[in-house]
Amino acid sequence: MKITILGTGTFYINKERSGPSYLLEIDDKKILIDCGPGTLMRLSEIGLEPGDLDYIFITHFHADHTADLFPLQMNLRLYQFFGGDKKIKFPKIFGPTGIEKFTKKLSHIYELPAFDNWSEIKYEKYKKKIILDKIIVKPFKVEHVVFGLKAKAYALRFEFNNKSIVFSGDCVKCDGLKKAAKNTNIFICDASYSKNKPGPAHLDTNDIGEISQSSQVKKVVLSHFYPDTKNIDLIGEVKEKYNGEVIMGNDFMELII
Repeated sequence: MKITILGTGTFYINKERSGPSYLLEIDDKKILIDCGPGTLMRLSEIGLEPGDLDYIFITHFHADHTADLFPLQMNLRLYQFFGGDKKIKFPKIFGPTGIEKFTKKLSHIYELPAFDNWSEIKYEKYKKKIILDKIIVKPFKVEHVVFGLKAKAYALRFEFNNKSIVFSGDCVKCDGLKKAAKNTNIFICDASYSKNKPGPAHLDTNDIGEISQSSQVKKVVLSHFYPDTKNIDLIGEVKEKYNGEVIMGNDFMELII
């Protein structure tokens, strides 16, 4: 299992941190987790195109995690006009209930209704367990409330050959996240807040440490950074509650388990 971190930012992005997105490679399958702003550029920078992807998983619909999803889909749609004879894949997209409607509604808002009678891309809403050949994906509902609205948010656990990787998505400390992270090899998590400045919608470093310790996580990778944490020792704060390995995620970082 190989993970390439494409984006570790939020709505705040810059040349160092693109929007949230991760590429997971298992056997010959390429799986994209989230598709925040800048994802298409990051994919191109590592030599990939949307037509190289097998599956896409969306943790929730907030734009910092989905801003490049419609452009990615349009890239695939327009390929039939401009792509020539090259054969490409049309990735299946998994997400919360309403994932297909999300795409079609956006297409009308953008005045580009390209998906009404086009079915190359398939969609599937989350269920308890998703089996992709030898890969098992387990979505866990998590709590994420912003501006008074509860998001349909999920943490995602990928299992293969007795190893696992978990993506928290955006959430607060909750039972779903604890269950998702249990005994995982790598926990890539929302590190939006310092312990000294917690907030209502995301994890802080105390939460990360406590969950990682109680769930016996083997390695923690921090991501989803806001500018006000730039000069804070987030790793040190997490390790006050957790005695395992903690690293700061960076765009283009590669991890292998």
